[in-house]
Amino acid sequence: MRIITCDKKITDGTMHRILQHLETDIPILLLSKVDELDFNEEVLLLEGKKFVVIDVIEEGWNVEIKESLILGRNKLHNLKGEGWIRLDAFLAKNKPYLYFKRELLAKDVTENIIPIEYPSITPLLPAQTREEFNNRPISVFHYWGRSHEARLIQHGLFWVNAARKGYAVCDNVYYFNNFMAEEQNSNKWVSFNIPHWARIDISELLKINGISKLGLSLPGCGIKCFRTTEIINNSVIIMPEDELAYSYPLVHGKNCLRFPINSVDGVSREWDVINPIEAALKRDDLYDIYLAGLEAAKWYQVDNYLKWIESLINKA
Repeated sequence: MRIITCDKKITDGTMHRILQHLETDIPILLLSKVDELDFNEEVLLLEGKKFVVIDVIEEGWNVEIKESLILGRNKLHNLKGEGWIRLDAFLAKNKPYLYFKRELLAKDVTENIIPIEYPSITPLLPAQTREEFNNRPISVFHYWGRSHEARLIQHGLFWVNAARKGYAVCDNVYYFNNFMAEEQNSNKWVSFNIPHWARIDISELLKINGISKLGLSLPGCGIKCFRTTEIINNSVIIMPEDELAYSYPLVHGKNCLRFPINSVDGVSREWDVINPIEAALKRDDLYDIYLAGLEAAKWYQVDNYLKWIESLINKA
């Protein structure tokens, strides 16, 4: 199986590494966002051949998606430059027989235009009992990088509302162990800003997620992010409503919790996450949502997920 990237040098490294494990003879054209696409001439080798597109393009943190960006339809949205025009023209003449799209609106799903996410590469842990889950010491966990300003705003609101309502906050990963040992407040909220130049191993972060009732997931440069499939491994995900399609649906009140988007100006989206989190912590079905989330997490495990992609490609 051959993976061809749309740009000569730049690609989505995570998805590229995952796709290398696919067992199929059909070539994959991997699309990822670059500001100025340096068109990869190897794309032209796909002319007249069967191939599959896997599109993980993010349209930006401050963009409202009203129409799915499907390359080959001559609607480039905010993609600019000769490289993107060439790629769009190529795909208009050479239709892939499957087009997997990360930021795909539910209304735009067809038989051969299919949603895709980043699968989870961390192993699942056994489900806890109801008593174990209810006794988790952390109310909500938020780990984030600054790819969307709403994340920054919510981090600040954790502290603002801690002053107003009396719960405890830890916002430094290096304080965490002492916070858990010394802080007597039973209502603990944790929010870690982890920039790309100070990464913490995801397995360590998911250990904290696994002792939290809720895991907060906010959009980054796109609506879907890694947390979408990470948090459900061992906690209840709480996330904004969206209009995207998912390969395994995440449904409010069933296997996740969602809160409405109340944007200030259609762009800044200073959502109210505090009230939804507080309401979620009072629910009597939180444990049931956790268990249903684990079923979704099984689907998104990387080995299972690759088998699903393979089955669709080989079936088609």
